Amino acid sequence: MVRAKQRADERWLWYALRTAQCVPLDPAAYPSTVYDREVIPWPNWCCKAPDGGVHIDARVAAIDVHLLRPPTGPDEVTWNCDFQVLLASRQWLAQIEDLIDGRRVALGRVFVNGRALPDWATINEAHAPGFFSDDGRSKVCPICGSVYATLWGKVFFTDPDVQGRPLIVASKAIFIREDEVIRRGLRAPVGAYKPTPVRLKSDGQETVP
Repeated sequence: MVRAKQRADERWLWYALRTAQCVPLDPAAYPSTVYDREVIPWPNWCCKAPDGGVHIDARVAAIDVHLLRPPTGPDEVTWNCDFQVLLASRQWLAQIEDLIDGRRVALGRVFVNGRALPDWATINEAHAPGFFSDDGRSKVCPICGSVYATLWGKVFFTDPDVQGRPLIVASKAIFIREDEVIRRGLRAPVGAYKPTPVRLKSDGQETVP
């Protein structure tokens, strides 16, 4: 069955990172491990799957990061090179901070040389809902439950718990319910692609372009 149309309060706008300018972690601030024959920082919020894949531990919400240098340039969203923690300008976040459900989503601090950067925060969701596509593939870490998906074709959520949520942080991106974006006149952050509408897909329900 195909739903003819969904209202703006049943869709989310997907703010995916466009910028390629990642910021490295400060290796002096963390213990290290060897991954793919390379020594990398190993923060306590990381997880290593049995197949060797390293990623953010899905059980963690708030993440503090120690960076080698501060983000530079005009971007208001960016990421750290090693584990793709999402970094966002506090100025842009101020427009949506009241949408954050503290039971799921948390802001963390950003440090350089041991000093907190007042203009930046990390944003992360514990046990984030899976984000999938019609022709992509996915896998789940058996240790922490992190979902990794390659995206190809129409994209969607499948977890019914996302229904009604005004803000979701998943798949290294921010999703904001479309009616909230319209009501606030919210602009996309610099460094993100033009937002794409995303819907919930469940048994017997297909997404609509």
